[in-house]
Amino acid sequence: MNKEMRLQTISKLISEHEIKTQEELGEWLNSSGLQVTQATISRDIRELKLIKAPSKDGTPKYSFKMDQDHFIFEKLRHKLKDALIGMEVINYFIIIKTLPGHAHAFGALLDSMDIAGKAGTICGNDTCLIICRSPEEAVSIKQQIDLLQA
Repeated sequence: MNKEMRLQTISKLISEHEIKTQEELGEWLNSSGLQVTQATISRDIRELKLIKAPSKDGTPKYSFKMDQDHFIFEKLRHKLKDALIGMEVINYFIIIKTLPGHAHAFGALLDSMDIAGKAGTICGNDTCLIICRSPEEAVSIKQQIDLLQA
């Protein structure tokens, strides 16, 4: 079997099963008729850009980055509903006011997201500052966050 077919098989297995280790992936591949080494599996995981994300029982499983992005968006959506007090754009900055103790969670979620125009975040106890690359991008990012609240 050629590399492309092997990568397709791995993608299908990851989509259909909660595979938590390289060894487990190797067993699934073997049961699919593919004999592969651990080094090959490791290279394939890197090439497919698989990441570890929480499974249904909370333990890490292999997943595609797109799945992880969806998970982060959902966590941010819940955090916005649970702890957001207000949000305001001032030039290059978005200031997010939260309930005490929640700003770092907002910052960690926002930092893990690939948002065009975001340079980074700085957080205190109840304030998260998003630093943007331009005032226009600050407005755009705030609008994207507002849509998550809808």
